[in-house]
Amino acid sequence: MMAATKRALALIARGSEEMELVITVDVLRRCNVDVTVALVPGTETGKDELVACCSRGVNVKADTTLQAYVEQHAATDDALPDAIILPGGLDGAKAMAQAAAVGTLLQRQQQAGKLVAAICAAPTVLVAHGKLFAGRRVTSYPSFREKMTEAGYVWEEPAAGSPLGRVVRDDNLITSLGPATTFDFGLAIGAALAGQEVADKVAAGLLYK
Repeated sequence: MMAATKRALALIARGSEEMELVITVDVLRRCNVDVTVALVPGTETGKDELVACCSRGVNVKADTTLQAYVEQHAATDDALPDAIILPGGLDGAKAMAQAAAVGTLLQRQQQAGKLVAAICAAPTVLVAHGKLFAGRRVTSYPSFREKMTEAGYVWEEPAAGSPLGRVVRDDNLITSLGPATTFDFGLAIGAALAGQEVADKVAAGLLYK
């Protein structure tokens, strides 16, 4: 009997870093992870309630809104996704940090022991919502190192040549540095959800190495 397909929720907001969102979603879908992209409330373009203008001016359309996703797919803790993914982008991270609905969902995800993954500026979202995962090892875009350290996190530069790539994993928390490390980030999440063998096969198909 085949294992059930894992589910991931990727958040997007106005100002999110489009590479960090799209590459991660692409890699995970190649790993046969069921990924839904949900728009954080109040960050749509105005022309379309599902479209966010990202950090480099690329308009990306989400699959649904965060509110609709929670109501339809994560109303109970048993129904939470296997992973929640936070792309960076300074303005996008700020929007997620200010959205109470994001904080509530992340708190539930942490309490359930399920995976949270954040890249670039997005680890600061965890700080904003009650210092979630404080005390854990993390990385981020280097300019946020001091902020993360002051909030009680153990900031690390990912080890060169690490099997995970330029990623830090501490149990159910995965973090990475920025746009150029997004393939590492996506593959690390893919390995966590679908297994290392699947992630390695996807990496080979992408000519990753």
